[in-house]
Amino acid sequence: MADRFFDRFLVAIFAAGWIFVSLGSLSVVAQETVEESESVRLPPDPVVVQLKLKATGGPEALGRSLDALARIRAWSAVDELLRPLANNAPADDRAARIASQIGSDQRLRISSATEVSDEAKTALDGIFEARAKTLRDPSRLQAAIKKLTSASDDEKLSAYRTLFRAGEYASAALIGDVVRTTDLNQRREDLRVLLKIDRDAGIAGLRRVALYGTDSARSKAFDALAMSGLQEVQVDLLARRLEAASKTDPETREPALRVMRLALHDAMNESIGSQHDFGDVSVWAINAKRDGVVPTQAATWVVAFRNAADAAARLSRVGDEDSSSVVQQLTAQLAYRVANDPDWGDAKNRDEFIQSFFGKTAAEEVLAAWALPVLENSVETDNDPAAVGVLRLIDGELSRGLAAGLLRRGADPSVLIETVDHPSATVRYEAAATIARLLKADPKLTFAGMSRVQDRWLQMATLGEQGVAIILENRPEIISSWQRIMAGAGFQPKLVSSVASLERMLSLGDDVRLVVSKEQPRDASAIEMIDVVRRMRVGRDVPLLIYSPAPMIETPEVIEEEIDQRTESQKEFDANLPDQFGVRGGIDSLDIAIEASLIHGAVHRDWTKRRGLDLQLIGQTRWADESLRAGLIRSMPRPRSAAGLYEILLDSRRRAHLPTLSPSDRVRYRLLALDAIAMTTEE
Repeated sequence: MADRFFDRFLVAIFAAGWIFVSLGSLSVVAQETVEESESVRLPPDPVVVQLKLKATGGPEALGRSLDALARIRAWSAVDELLRPLANNAPADDRAARIASQIGSDQRLRISSATEVSDEAKTALDGIFEARAKTLRDPSRLQAAIKKLTSASDDEKLSAYRTLFRAGEYASAALIGDVVRTTDLNQRREDLRVLLKIDRDAGIAGLRRVALYGTDSARSKAFDALAMSGLQEVQVDLLARRLEAASKTDPETREPALRVMRLALHDAMNESIGSQHDFGDVSVWAINAKRDGVVPTQAATWVVAFRNAADAAARLSRVGDEDSSSVVQQLTAQLAYRVANDPDWGDAKNRDEFIQSFFGKTAAEEVLAAWALPVLENSVETDNDPAAVGVLRLIDGELSRGLAAGLLRRGADPSVLIETVDHPSATVRYEAAATIARLLKADPKLTFAGMSRVQDRWLQMATLGEQGVAIILENRPEIISSWQRIMAGAGFQPKLVSSVASLERMLSLGDDVRLVVSKEQPRDASAIEMIDVVRRMRVGRDVPLLIYSPAPMIETPEVIEEEIDQRTESQKEFDANLPDQFGVRGGIDSLDIAIEASLIHGAVHRDWTKRRGLDLQLIGQTRWADESLRAGLIRSMPRPRSAAGLYEILLDSRRRAHLPTLSPSDRVRYRLLALDAIAMTTEE
């Protein structure tokens, strides 16, 4: 009994000792783990700590600290300093002082850092907006301008800094002071600094005031332009002299007018040849008081049309009443208005336009005298916006006499009737709509080309919801692929199997955006197909895509096997292409007797190796056509998706100056056509 008790006692002591030792070892391990984790934790970076302390020294100090922290990419500290400014924004002057110490490169880094919170980025944008607002403050800029003539060099230097930091707003302020001040010395200093800040923008602003400003502002703007002595302002100074000269002095006027007309001609050619570029540019617009300019944004190609309109406005100001010049002036002005606003042409727009050019002359007299000449000039020069503009002018309460004068030209169709077959779908639909408005004065009026107009109305009445892509193909599997691709591109595919059927489809005058053809149509060659399309007015500007079989995607094993099979002798043999009789190296190289059928047989067939289309000849041979603005031609392997059409569609859109038809446009044209058909078929 005692032995058993003693044994149990020993076991209990051993267990207690084991537990004590285990707990001790665990505590040692835990202590070592804590010590190890404490050794890994790095102490705060003294540089970051010091910069955060300096940030409390005021707005400039905060800005310098943020700039330095961004340089070393201490994003947590940047976030910590910026986040409070999101909910407690500083005053504009303090925010501007903060932003003045942060470089633009560091601002970009902070805005792009994923470690910085959205609240901090919002605060950063806020302080920079406040800085921009401060730099552009008109009173601040005017005060700096007055210091330009100061006797103190320090004041001048401070004024220079203020103006150079304000950019285009400083240029606008300087232009305004140039045309308002009566102090000649001040005007000289304004002009000198203006040309230093941005020479091109300064001259452009002064030219705009000289053209569209008040009489007083124009006079002083002309004085400043003359003071600049630059070559590009000579046409403006020439216009000023013509305004002052007597109209009865042809020896003075005619040579100068020829120079100005040539300037208009060049500007119009540049606008018509312009392409859509991505993004806008900053240009000047005349302010409400017409004594200065304000910056605005415009597309680059629209600016080209505006330059042509400015050249036309100079001729109008000097009183150039030559009929051909007036046609050019009206064309340029209408083109700019439609290019700038594709929906231009309502009743208010029409009245304002006619009044600005012809004063109180009745609208019918203006349209009877100028509508057809301007339309003809627009069509001949491929100026689609101008054509749309003049067609929209022909509206309102129109008399039967005006309708007959615009629609009839003896036995031949007038230019208005011919425009229903214009290459641009928008222009030909506007022409058909204009004719429908004219016929309201007399629905029974007859004229040459009436059937062409009725055909256009029928097509407009069935106008689909999408643009059309015509596909010349007869292989079912290829057709299915093209239908899928065109659906992805937003087009309605229409299928044809021959060049003849393609010609008939195009003649309908639908809103065709693209023509797609295989390399070898069954009834003509691809070059002949191009010739057929381009000889049709409605197909002249349609992009053409001639495709070859889609490239095969081969495995590396197949490619390696083909390489092994191509021996040197085979390569040399392949270099000798077969002649038209199918004989490699030519018939003269054969030693055997030549069968007559080999020479005189199907010699019209082309047995030579199939080659890709050489589209470099397009535009240099009998297929030359300078009007191919949107009608580019491409030869490429058949694309596998809509993305493969991206380049040709983008290039086509950039060459056009009118937007594609919107759903509302299509509804409007359908309703106009249905009304016109009903009006002309009533008993």
